[in-house]
Amino acid sequence: MRVGITGFEPGRLTQIREARGLSKINLGRLVERSPSTITKWENGNHSPDAESLMVLSETLNCPISWFTKPLMPRDPKPVFFRTLASTAKDLINTADQYMGWLQETSFLLQEYLEFPELNIPSIDVDDHRAIDDQLIEKVAQKCREKWDLGIGPIKNLLLTIENAGIICSQFEQGSAVMDGYSQWNEIENKPYIILATDKNNYYRSRFDAAHELGHIVLHRHINKLDLNNLKSIEDQANKFAACFMLPEESFTVELPPYPTIEDFVSLKSRWGMSAQAMIYRAKSLELISPLEYQRIYKSVSARGWRKGEPLDDLTAPETVKLLPRSVKLLLDEGIFTKAGLLETLGMARSDVEDLLSLPRSFLKDSSVKNLNSLVTIKSTNKTQYQNDSDKVVNLFGSKD
Repeated sequence: MRVGITGFEPGRLTQIREARGLSKINLGRLVERSPSTITKWENGNHSPDAESLMVLSETLNCPISWFTKPLMPRDPKPVFFRTLASTAKDLINTADQYMGWLQETSFLLQEYLEFPELNIPSIDVDDHRAIDDQLIEKVAQKCREKWDLGIGPIKNLLLTIENAGIICSQFEQGSAVMDGYSQWNEIENKPYIILATDKNNYYRSRFDAAHELGHIVLHRHINKLDLNNLKSIEDQANKFAACFMLPEESFTVELPPYPTIEDFVSLKSRWGMSAQAMIYRAKSLELISPLEYQRIYKSVSARGWRKGEPLDDLTAPETVKLLPRSVKLLLDEGIFTKAGLLETLGMARSDVEDLLSLPRSFLKDSSVKNLNSLVTIKSTNKTQYQNDSDKVVNLFGSKD
């Protein structure tokens, strides 16, 4: 028989526990309850009493209202993690919960704001084995054509991705192995990407974003992800990132014959890609022989550049614009106060700030930081897709 408070939502306890990286045993120790009690709470056989709920709220850093918030349906399509094979299960569970929360939060914002229309080419393939290198090159080129990017370097990749209708978030993941992850939400017909800020590296973060874009474009209809097909699928996303960021037609012309490692470093600032990514791309295009590739990579290792290259610390990573500007608009227009937004979401302030890529403490009661918002309130009028570096949310209209 179920006892305890009424309205308790067992799934919310599971979500917050996994988001905090806790097992049932560890949570039980923190709240001084047995693992079996935690299990009964999560499977709905029992509900915590008022005192236990307060302890859970304090321990898990979330408002009490979180535990009575109805669950939203979650799309069963797989979340693509770059390092699934080597990543601890609790880290995967944490990231998966944040992906679900991002989609919930985005859904709320879209009740008031019109986000950029979806403008993403995709392939109708449900078996990754049907995707070959030639198809990846073709789809990467199609992306550039659809977004009017030409064949040169992409100035602001994250803005380009957001303008195409992909909802992006970036925040610290607490692990160097969690670079980023993505998921198509078919219920909402929107793709989502979360990027890690832990490495704080402009070049690596751009490759991570291009990699996740590869999943969005290539793997929309892949419905199963396991260790048997993971490596092939990840290799395909890597291949897409290289093709998209370094088009064969232009990159081939700029690379000199018999390039040295210094030649690749000299191209970093122009293309916004790491020397190692360009070296690999040159090998795949047969611009350097396998022997030259080995020689250059030995030089990379000898100089200690595997984890950090020259110029890495000279450029700040790109940042997402859509979600922070959306919050700024809602606050400026008086649709929400900071407290009202947090109350509606029912989440901890730190979680909301992370998910919406806001500065830490932004949602405290203080003056709103000026983000130079270009968004306006939702209306039926929509402007055409832009690739301008400052117009990701200029696609919003005014609500009638």
